[in-house]
Amino acid sequence: MRATIDDIEMSFELVGEGPLVIFVAGTGYPGCTWPPSVISPLAESFTVVTFDHRGTGETPAGDKPFSTRLFAADAAALVASLGRGPAHVIGHSMGGRVAQWMALDAPDLVRTLVLAATGPGRHGAGAQGVEVPAHVRDGLETLGYEKYISAHQRATFFTKAFAEEHPDVTAWLDAAFWSGRPTLDNYLRHVVARQQHDIVDLLPRIAHPTLVLVGELDDFHGGTGSHVEQSRFLAEHIPDAHLVTIPGAKHGYFWEKPVESTQVIRSWLVAHG
Repeated sequence: MRATIDDIEMSFELVGEGPLVIFVAGTGYPGCTWPPSVISPLAESFTVVTFDHRGTGETPAGDKPFSTRLFAADAAALVASLGRGPAHVIGHSMGGRVAQWMALDAPDLVRTLVLAATGPGRHGAGAQGVEVPAHVRDGLETLGYEKYISAHQRATFFTKAFAEEHPDVTAWLDAAFWSGRPTLDNYLRHVVARQQHDIVDLLPRIAHPTLVLVGELDDFHGGTGSHVEQSRFLAEHIPDAHLVTIPGAKHGYFWEKPVESTQVIRSWLVAHG
């Protein structure tokens, strides 16, 4: 499906019936990377929307400078165009940063937030600058684009034991990303947009019920502090926030622990209409 959003034609998918739920993907990730093991069960009770960010999948990049605030305006416009809002907004990693701007800039289109494995920006130990982090730059130079993405996902999304026992899952995510990958230039533009995100001082203005969801082992320092630290900070500074930790999980609990992740999210959505 396609929707005219500002200066682009956004590609999206819609399944299910019920209250609207929109999934907002992470840095450079197309909508096809969301696992069916999460989307399908939720679609039994909700209308679930996934979409391609600018410059990913089948959505063109457009001419505007990338930022999490621009991505939020795109996602909010998609919700408005569907005429089924307000939406429960589930944002993973950079997608959680986009979700924060949706709540701030388009509050009437947002029902609740699920801030999954994310943070408010440059806060806490390990925070770096607003350009491409050294580990991304060095990884791309050493491994090349495709092998870097695969190696990074294995190291940060999955526990070592799971990656060794379930190579089919890690390979599925590799293939899904690569099938809808942004160009390398657009991927780096997504990275910079993520790094520049900083709404630390605005968190108290988020008025929506918020589930902060993080993997117990998601302690990788990616340039803006670890997601465990950042999630705790979110939960402490958003007025109506509730922190839930997924035991034994890293950054990719939607893919490694879909049953546990879906149970937590379903309970949250049902409790909040």
